[in-house]
Amino acid sequence: MKKTYLLAGSLSLLGLAAAPVMAADSSVNEVNETTAVSDVEQPLLLADQSTTTSVSDLMGETEADSVGQVTSVSQLSDVRPTDWAFQALQSLVERYGCIAGYPNGTFRGNRSATRYEMAAALNACLDQISDRFASKADLDAVKALQDEFAAELATLRGRVDGLESRVATVEAQQFSTTTKLQGEVVMAGQFGDVANGARANFPVPVGGGIPQSRASLLSRVRLNFNTSFSGDDLLQTQLEVGNNGADFFSATGVGSPAAVPNTGLSGNLAGNLDLGAADFSGIGNTVTLRRLAYSFKPIGDDLTVTVGTNIFPSDFIDFNSYANNSAQDFSSGFFINNPLIINDTVDIAGGAGAAVDWNLNGGPFSVRALYIAANGNSPVAVGAGGGLGFGNHQASVEFELADSFGEDDANSYAVRLQGTFSEGNSIQQTVAGINGELSFGQFGVFGRYGVSINPQNEVGGGTVDVFGGNTPLVHSWMAGAGVKDLLIPGSLLGAAVGQPFLDPSVANGGTPFTQWNAEGFYRVPVNENITITPAVMYIGNPGGATGSDIIQGLVRATFSF
Repeated sequence: MKKTYLLAGSLSLLGLAAAPVMAADSSVNEVNETTAVSDVEQPLLLADQSTTTSVSDLMGETEADSVGQVTSVSQLSDVRPTDWAFQALQSLVERYGCIAGYPNGTFRGNRSATRYEMAAALNACLDQISDRFASKADLDAVKALQDEFAAELATLRGRVDGLESRVATVEAQQFSTTTKLQGEVVMAGQFGDVANGARANFPVPVGGGIPQSRASLLSRVRLNFNTSFSGDDLLQTQLEVGNNGADFFSATGVGSPAAVPNTGLSGNLAGNLDLGAADFSGIGNTVTLRRLAYSFKPIGDDLTVTVGTNIFPSDFIDFNSYANNSAQDFSSGFFINNPLIINDTVDIAGGAGAAVDWNLNGGPFSVRALYIAANGNSPVAVGAGGGLGFGNHQASVEFELADSFGEDDANSYAVRLQGTFSEGNSIQQTVAGINGELSFGQFGVFGRYGVSINPQNEVGGGTVDVFGGNTPLVHSWMAGAGVKDLLIPGSLLGAAVGQPFLDPSVANGGTPFTQWNAEGFYRVPVNENITITPAVMYIGNPGGATGSDIIQGLVRATFSF
């Protein structure tokens, strides 16, 4: 009878035995181990208790005799939550689906079961379980695969352990979970000289003497700490340092227009109009905070707002794909930005202010606006200005229409209409401008134009016309062409020519400012992080004087990381 106890115990664990079954001293329906199938008592799951069945019938009810598979214990009307085996029965019904009921919806849990009934019920449950779990044959196959690929599994385990160790090290030593470091290093070698004429005719000699040309090396390093707190915002902190190097153009001061008649002005309308290697010349060897700005999206993804104590107008307006980055394309400041739209007295050192960029519904039309004050950090007057509302400052707006066209969108265009009101060096200007570019595959053309309408000179708390009431228009223009991926993928060949400042002083008996600038460059990528860019710059009639054209060659190495 040991097998009887064992089977009864197994069913007890499955929750099928509602009461002790087949005890050794039972006098009711005792079946010994030689009992024939025909002598077996009625099965647990059949309604007609006088019907004898075969072993195959004991494994489940027929469709006519049963209510079918029970999917919820609540379908059994005579089972209550207070029954001692309720939870076991509920688990067998709802987890394994191996219990059926009688046609009248009852379970009859207090009825005794025969060994055959117990075997049928246990087999039904095991069939359900075997469908959900691996069989012994499956486990043997898995073990065989483990033995066959033991070496590979050990290698993979070692790699995973190594990765876990490295991840733990990174997490323990990481700089920040919110900040990413981005850097750019520019090193340049240059040599410039007079292209024709006499050195004595040079417009702005160095130290009062005749300038003597020398080769020089200059450098600039910028480190950006880009921090995001939500994924849709950016706090940018930029540090800058250089070797206080200078190129030939910048050192000689070439590019400032001659004095405008009747005003005593010298270069105040547009600042240094060629600026040489503008963004990496004259940077000192003391680390400074160049940019500090926070950008966020207050309403959806289309509107971006930026506020900061150190921001630049050129960060937000007057972008051009071919002429906008002194580390990647043109070196001359004049070709980087329109000197009338981007006021140098504000943009060179930056200032405090805010800007908005609204891309309407993610489409081709965008609107940008900004206000930046160069002395926005000062709580008191500094010379003629100071604070956010006085001194050198500019307010600008730009409307852009930009899109791609043609097969596979291989071509593109962009038109930007601009307006700026600025004050720099006590000169107030109202400027209108346009910035455009058109690309056909690898080839593109681009240009800028700006006009300052009747600039005003601040005198004794008021303003007077710079040009004596003649309401002149001061102009600036440039045009160029570029070829991408010429011979080398990722390369850019570009060239441009223009006049940074056209004044109407001839109307007042003076000499018109006739300086013109030209530059060509070829950017060659060494790899994803290094580019080499040779460039040649030429200035005709520098400072408005004729007969002393100058030329400069420059090679840049730019490292990005």
